[in-house]
Amino acid sequence: MGIPLSSLPEKQNINVASSDIFLISNSNSTQNNKITRDELSQSFTGFTAQTIDGFTIFESAGAVGLSVSGSNGFVGINDRTPFVSLDVMDNLAATNGSGQIRLSTLNSGRKIAFSISDPNVYYEISKKPDDRKLYIESSINGGSTFTNLAVIDQSGNFAIHGATGALTDKFLVSGDSIQFQNSGNAIYFDPYNTEIKTSAADEALLLNYNNIGDVMVGYKGIYVDNNLTTPKIGIGHAIPAYTLHVSGAAGAGEIVRFQSATTRSVSSYKSSTATYYVGTESNKGFLGSVSTLSDKNIIVNGDGFLGVGTTNPLYKLDVLVTGTTDYTAAHIETTGAKICEVVIGSNKVLGGGDTGPRNSFLTFSRYDGSTDVNKWSIGNLYVDPTFYGNDDFVFVVNGYFGASPNVVASLSKNGNLDIDGSYTTNGGYSKGKFIQTYQTRVTGTNIYFSPIVPDSDSIPSGNNSDHAPFTITPYDGSIERIALFTSDQNALSADYRFEISVITPTYNPAVPTKFVTGFFVSPPSDPVSYPVSGIIGATYFNTINPNIIQIKNKSNISGSTAFSSGRLIQYRLCEGNGTKPDSVDFTIISTIAYTIN
Repeated sequence: MGIPLSSLPEKQNINVASSDIFLISNSNSTQNNKITRDELSQSFTGFTAQTIDGFTIFESAGAVGLSVSGSNGFVGINDRTPFVSLDVMDNLAATNGSGQIRLSTLNSGRKIAFSISDPNVYYEISKKPDDRKLYIESSINGGSTFTNLAVIDQSGNFAIHGATGALTDKFLVSGDSIQFQNSGNAIYFDPYNTEIKTSAADEALLLNYNNIGDVMVGYKGIYVDNNLTTPKIGIGHAIPAYTLHVSGAAGAGEIVRFQSATTRSVSSYKSSTATYYVGTESNKGFLGSVSTLSDKNIIVNGDGFLGVGTTNPLYKLDVLVTGTTDYTAAHIETTGAKICEVVIGSNKVLGGGDTGPRNSFLTFSRYDGSTDVNKWSIGNLYVDPTFYGNDDFVFVVNGYFGASPNVVASLSKNGNLDIDGSYTTNGGYSKGKFIQTYQTRVTGTNIYFSPIVPDSDSIPSGNNSDHAPFTITPYDGSIERIALFTSDQNALSADYRFEISVITPTYNPAVPTKFVTGFFVSPPSDPVSYPVSGIIGATYFNTINPNIIQIKNKSNISGSTAFSSGRLIQYRLCEGNGTKPDSVDFTIISTIAYTIN
C-alpha cells in the first residue's frame, strides 16, 4: 500500500533531494508533499527512470500515450514497446489517425524539414522558406549546405534534378541516365546522347513485341504494322500496304537515298535462288548480278550513256560483246507458238582482234517447226571482195552468220542498186520520186522545140502558131540537167541562150484556129527577172565546141526549173538577141525528176 499523499510535507525546491518522491500537482490541489507546476518549471532539468524498463506517459486507460524504452531509449507513440528509434502506432479512434507526423510552422519564411543522416551523409525532406514545393535534399557537410535531389509541387509535377523554379512537366529527370532493370537486363534512357538502349550490346530493344500493337515513330515518319504473320513498315505512309512502303512528300522528287562514305554504294535484292545488285561506283551506276562495276552488269555513266557488256559506255547505247564465241550482240524475240526474232550481230574473226570482215546484220526469223529459223538478213558487208564491194548494204536470204551469204540485192555507197531479180508493179502507179531522161533534136532555124519529142517541127515558128511544139507535164517535177551536143560547124558562130517556158493555156477568140494560146514571142534578150512572158528559167552556153557534150545542171540555171502537173512546157535555143538566122543541128538531152503524189 502506498504512502498517503497527505502525510508528505510540502518542500520548497531548494530543499528537494534526489531520493524524494513527490506528487506533481497544480497549485489548487489539497494534497501535501507536492511540487507545483510553477516549482517544477523552475527546477526541472530532466526525468530519470528508476528501473531499466524506462517510463511511460499514458492516459488512464493505458491505450494511448508516450513511452521510452529502458534498453535502447526507443520512443513509442501509442506503443509501450517501441521497436525502432521512433515507433508510431495509429489510433483508429482519432479522426486523422495518430499515425501521422506533422511538422509545421506559422511563418512561411521559415524552413521546415525532416532529416536522416549518418556521419558521412545527410538527407532531408523539406519545405523551403517562401516556397510551396516539397524537396528531397542531401548534404555532405553536416547540413550546412544542401543539394536538391528531387522536387514535387502542389500540381503533382515531379522532377529529379536540382531546379528550384516552376515545374512545367509531370515528370522530369535532369542530369545523368535513367535505368530500368530486372535481374539481369536493363533499359537505359541516356539524355546526353538522346538515346534509349539496352544494357547489353547483344540485347534487342523491343517495342510492342508481345503486345503486337502498331508502332509509330514521328508524325508519318515510321509506321510499323505489327502483324504476327505479315508485318509491314511504312515510311512517310500511315498504313503500309507492302512489306516496305515508302511515300515521299508532295514535290519531294527523291524518295529514297542509299549513301556511303566511300566511292561505292550498293543495295541488293535476294531471292531464294539469286542475288542482284543496284549501286554506284566511281561516278557510274550499275544493275546486275555483280556487286561492283562489271561488264556483266548494265552501266550508266554521268553523261547518261548506257553500257551493256562494257563498263565504259561511249555512246547513248553502247553494246559490246567481248567473248571469243559471242557473235550476237542483241537478241529480241517474242514467245509462244510463233517466234519473231530480231538479231543484230557484229562478226569478227575467232579469237578477237580487228582483222576480220566485221560485218553487221539485222536478221529476221520465224517459227517453222523449230525456233530460230533465219529467213532474211539485211546489213553491211565490210571489205568483202569475195562477195561484194566495200561497205555494200545487202539483202541476204536465210541469214548470214559467217558462211557465204546468198546476196540477192546490194546497194553500194555510190547509190547503185543491184537486184538479182526484176522490179515489177501490178495495177496502178507507184507513188514517190523517179528520174526520166528525154532526147530531142533541133534542126534548121526552128528554135522552139518540145523537151521529149525526138524531132522538132519542120516549120520554123513554134511560139504561138499551130505548129507550136510543147509537152504536157504529167506530174510535178523539175528539170535537173540539160546536156547539149552538136557536130554542126555553123553552130560555132555565136553563144547560145537556153530558155524554159511553162504556161497554162488560155482561150483567146482573137487567136486563129489551131493556134496554142499562152505562149508569147520572147524578148530579144534575157529578161531582168523570172518568170516573164512564160519563161521560168534560162542559162547560157558561152562556148560551143563540136563533138563535146555541154552540160548545165539545175544550179547553173537562173530562175526556176520546177513545174506543176498539167502545164505546157517548151524549150527555146537561140542566140543572145533571141533569134537564130542560121540553120543548125543540135541534140538536147533533158533529165527530169518527177514526183508522183
